[in-house]
Amino acid sequence: MGQDKALLRLPVTGQPLLRHIVDRLGHLPLEQIVVVSNNPQLPHLAPLDRPVLYLPDTYSNVGVLGGIATGLSACPAWAICVACDLPLIKPAVLHYLCRLVTEQAAQPWQAIVPRVDGYAQPLHALYHRSVLPVIVRAIAAGERRAAGFLADVDVRWVETEELRPLDPALHSFFNANTPTEWAEALRLLAEES
Repeated sequence: MGQDKALLRLPVTGQPLLRHIVDRLGHLPLEQIVVVSNNPQLPHLAPLDRPVLYLPDTYSNVGVLGGIATGLSACPAWAICVACDLPLIKPAVLHYLCRLVTEQAAQPWQAIVPRVDGYAQPLHALYHRSVLPVIVRAIAAGERRAAGFLADVDVRWVETEELRPLDPALHSFFNANTPTEWAEALRLLAEES
């Protein structure tokens, strides 16, 4: 993208993308919001209306897997993990994933991960803190893929068919990684309004 995606500004409100995403998740039962970023200016450049714990990435130069591990280190149990480049994230999808946590007594899941058209969505998922040692071992072994540790934990996969009633177009999983994708995300947000 050529710049910090968390700081991309939405045209109508002028708010940074990070704040937009946190606001969209505002009605979820969140005990703590943790933002993992190596940008020490982020709290000032993208201020949020609620208490936030900003953490520098403990695992430098290992990609988003290090960010997941850093965030989980601050969580006592379950954590919602979302990337800062998902402008169309739907709270209904995350509400559904959170409800699945209550079903996990019968099956001791450690992760609840959507799989859209066969592709895991590890940056739009729930993780239990018990996956942290597995992630740390994966990082130590040279793993860099965000989904690289999932084969070693108990995962409740949430398939496309489960997601469509909550998000028919599956826009929640639309990443804005390029200027072209950002423009498309803005168009879709305008349609949503």
